Amino acid sequence: MSEKQNQIHTLWAEMKEMLKLNVDYAKLTVAEKMTLLLTTAAFALLGFVLISLFMFFLSLAIVRCIATGVGMIWAYFIMCGFYMILLGVIIAFRKQLIINPIARFVSRLFFNP
Repeated sequence: MSEKQNQIHTLWAEMKEMLKLNVDYAKLTVAEKMTLLLTTAAFALLGFVLISLFMFFLSLAIVRCIATGVGMIWAYFIMCGFYMILLGVIIAFRKQLIINPIARFVSRLFFNP
């Protein structure tokens, strides 16, 4: 009976060690995935800021060019109309432009090895 108890004790110790290793592996995997997710979010935020600055200065330059023909106020109205149309297109195609790429990225990140 002592040998049987020794085997059970050994089996229990090995199962605890295997469970501990699996938990450690899961922690490392989550840390890796979260690091990749946060890095991608930081790059996206940086890209958004840089593109916003680019668009701002480009818009000012375009307004100055348009203003020579129609006047400054109408040039700003034309630029505003362009951005309203752009916003409408983005809202109309938000699933294809925003939701699907983010969902694909997150599912690829967490469900592919």
